[in-house]
Amino acid sequence: MNYHLNSSTKVFVFDFDGTLLNSEVRISPRTFEALKKLKEHGHTIILCSGRMYASMLFIVENFLPFLKGYAHIVSYNGGYIVNNKGELLFEEGLDKDVAIDCIEFLRELNVHRHVYINDELISEQDDQEIKDYSKHSFVAYKLVDDLVDTIKNSEHPTLKILGICEQEKLNMVQSLAEKKFEGKINIMRSFSTYLDFMPFGVSKGEALKILSKIYNFNVEEVYVFGDSQNDIDMLRISRNSFAMGNAQKDVKEVARYVIPSNDEDGVAFAIEKILSDDLDNVNI
Repeated sequence: MNYHLNSSTKVFVFDFDGTLLNSEVRISPRTFEALKKLKEHGHTIILCSGRMYASMLFIVENFLPFLKGYAHIVSYNGGYIVNNKGELLFEEGLDKDVAIDCIEFLRELNVHRHVYINDELISEQDDQEIKDYSKHSFVAYKLVDDLVDTIKNSEHPTLKILGICEQEKLNMVQSLAEKKFEGKINIMRSFSTYLDFMPFGVSKGEALKILSKIYNFNVEEVYVFGDSQNDIDMLRISRNSFAMGNAQKDVKEVARYVIPSNDEDGVAFAIEKILSDDLDNVNI
């Protein structure tokens, strides 16, 4: 499969939560118009999130309908890549034994855990965490008796495992997990209370490299926007990297530019500056 981008157009990559989406999990009118302008100018748009594909598709169809069939969608932090024609370009799941170890590890620490298999949200706990997460994701969840059995018996790969607990405890969980699963799982924060467990080698930055080979663009020239730990590696690879004003400190440190927050139309502000060739005045 060979695709070519028009050399006069730019490539824009947007994280969802904390970046394109405001705190109400909506797209502001100004951001809506800015993205519309990118499409009108023929620029390539890549939506890149830790969310599951079904959740990203819901947001596109309901909040950004003009991007359906136009934007490429990178879900599961790079584990599942679908192009604008709806073609699956890449899928990578966790090793079954490693996924089972991860579930047992989270059980021992009494951390809420759920998995994503065949683009379904699956939990063994019918708790407040899964109810809130389901609402935030715009996706219904499936309740099972035992996640280990579900992983063992599924013919589909486990695309991601998510642990949820309060921030201070999650710091400890992340530290233990990084030691236990070193070289086996990519572990990253997608939110202050969310810990993502991904196949080793899978990340948003790696997804951009995959897309750059297919579509023949230079990843160093891509305009990348993010706010969380799972955005760091894609912000690092581009010289046009934008951290939101609400971003964590370590994210701001790797980005070239820091722009207003997701509740202050930061993305729209930056797009307007880029299109008017005024990047000298983009930093807040």
